[in-house]
Amino acid sequence: MKKGKIFFHPIDGSASLTISWSLVPKGDAVEAKNGEGVGFFSDTGDLLCVIFGEVQADQDQQILQFDRYLVKITVKNGKVAYDVSDTQSESLTRHKRIKHRRLLNS
Repeated sequence: MKKGKIFFHPIDGSASLTISWSLVPKGDAVEAKNGEGVGFFSDTGDLLCVIFGEVQADQDQQILQFDRYLVKITVKNGKVAYDVSDTQSESLTRHKRIKHRRLLNS
């Protein structure tokens, strides 16, 4: 799995958070088993993109669970870290930490 691109632009301290691993059209959303977000998958079941619902910019930790994948995010002081586990292939685990600018309201 290649490096994901994170989209997270909080307003008033929170926002949805998107991680995308592909630029191809995404198709229909599949709701996570825990109902906290959605995922988009290729025809072969590969993970293309996930969207977490409401994520706090100061501090948050969330998990999206799908049939084949588990996606975890941790946010501390506007920095986002994610972990993707392919539950059918124990050898695939991807970690990525990205700093984001915090938006301060005047």
